[in-house]
This record gives sequence, structure tokens and C-alpha cells, in this order.
Amino acid sequence: MKKALKLVVLILVLSFIVDKVVYYSLNKLSDKVLSGQAIGKLNQYLFQKDDLNVIAYGTSRANHHIDVSLLDTSSFNMGMDGSSLAYSSTLIKLLPKNKKQTVIWHIDPKKVFDSNYDGEDIKGLVSKYHRNDIIQSEINKVKQNNPLQLFYWSIDYNGKAFGILKNLIRPNYDFKTYNGYDPINVSQTQKEIFESTLEKKDAVECPEDINASFLAKEYIKSVKLFCEQNNKTLVMLTSPTYNPICKEQYLKLEQMLKKLNINYYNYSEFFISNNSLNYWKDKTHLSTKGASLFSEALKTLFTEKGII
Repeated sequence: MKKALKLVVLILVLSFIVDKVVYYSLNKLSDKVLSGQAIGKLNQYLFQKDDLNVIAYGTSRANHHIDVSLLDTSSFNMGMDGSSLAYSSTLIKLLPKNKKQTVIWHIDPKKVFDSNYDGEDIKGLVSKYHRNDIIQSEINKVKQNNPLQLFYWSIDYNGKAFGILKNLIRPNYDFKTYNGYDPINVSQTQKEIFESTLEKKDAVECPEDINASFLAKEYIKSVKLFCEQNNKTLVMLTSPTYNPICKEQYLKLEQMLKKLNINYYNYSEFFISNNSLNYWKDKTHLSTKGASLFSEALKTLFTEKGII
């Protein structure tokens, strides 16, 4: 029994040591990666965030729709494919406390009124779990941490090691000229696929009861408070959709944000009177041409409102 116990202890000690060697090695490698969505874009944001004037956050629709270069020369688009409220709000809370900055938070009503939303998208920040106290706290808060991470830190890089090595050896782009904005150039094939989808009727997706999830409200309130306390101008917006469904959700969102005294601009119907197919990749994502027109409209709005 003693021999078995000693063996178990030895295995745990050795695995702990190997884990830390792997973890710190991956740290050194990942810090050199500044391209790709696996970790490069996040690294660039963390390196530059303290010096930026304007930063956009949100889902893929923020990433592909907001050309921040039109708003300020010192800007970055931290929109991320597959992300949602937890991911964006956590990154906003990493901004410096004593610098005046404009925070543009793209928000989709469907995300806010999803009663099943559990903050799972925050796992996109797990690679920084043991390197940033705020990220660790936010991940723990919504119970999206892996209990084994307390012992095996290399779990932080689970599923990301290949992307790190790939972008380390062959970067996707030159980060020195990259501001986070990823316009979508639509191919002829994609255009034809989109046209075919328009022949199908949209299913009714509007629920009978429209109530913001508790977690969504908490994220919005916490970001509002952070911005108020740290010299940030918070602007929330919804970008264009080809055919907005469940307009009641947009109205409910507008009412909720108005009560919270948050500036919100609903651009979901921006192209409704001139809905050229050339503006779209699909029903929720703009093409480069559509995104350029939308970004120009944002520039005009922000200039008129004195936001930038």
C-alpha cells in the first residue's frame, strides 16, 4: 500500500513538473504570436490597449462591419468570431483606468434575450487564465473554468497549441499594419449561395416572452459602471441585418439600455430601403462594400455627436 501511494505521489509530482515546463514554454511561444484569431489578435490587443483612443468589441459582426480606421488613427477592432457578451465585457474591463477612451460595443438582441446564455464564450480567453487576475475572476464567476486547471496549468492552452505554432512559423499578416478589422470579400460562389437562401422564408424566431437574461444584464451593467468610473465613453450599437426578424427584441433592447442611460444606436434596418445584394455576404454579415458604407455612417454619427 505504501509503495502504491509513493508511486501515485511520484507520478503527480512528475506530471506537475512536466506540466509547468510545457506551460511556461507555451507562454514564451504564444507571446511571440501576433497574428491569427487563435491568440495573435488577443495578444496584439493586450499589447496596444493602453495607447488606443477607440476600440470596437463584439461578435463577428463587429469584427467584419466596423472599420475603426475611419474613426481614429489610434484604434483597434477587437470583435471576435464566435464571441459574445462575456468575452467582450471582460476585455473592456482590462482597459487602463486613467486614459480617456471610446468603447464601441456591438450588441445583438438575440444574444441579450437568450435565456440559456451561460457565458461559455469567455473560454476564448482561457489561455490567459493564470496570467491575468481579471480574466481568471471573470471565468470563475460564470463557472467556465476547468477544476483541473488549478493543478495542470497547461490546460489553459488546450486546443490552441497548433494555432500558436502555425502562426508563429507562418503569420497570417503583418500585425504592424493590422487594426483588427476584417472586411469580407465576397466571391461569386458566395454571392450565388446567398441569392439562393433569399428564396427561402425566414422562420419566425420571436419568442412570446422577451426578457433579457440575468447574465446579459449583469454584463451590460458592469461594463457601464466600469466605463463611468474609468473615463470611458460607452457607445452600444447593432449593425445592419438583411431582414431584421423579431423587431420587438430591438425595441426591448433600446428601452432597456435607455433606462440604464447608455447610448444605443440601432442600425439593423440601415440598408432596408436600398438592400443591394452587393452589400452582403449573408443575411447577417456585410460585404466589404456594405461595411464601408456602414462605417462611414458611424463616422458621421460619432462626429455629429461629438463622440470622436
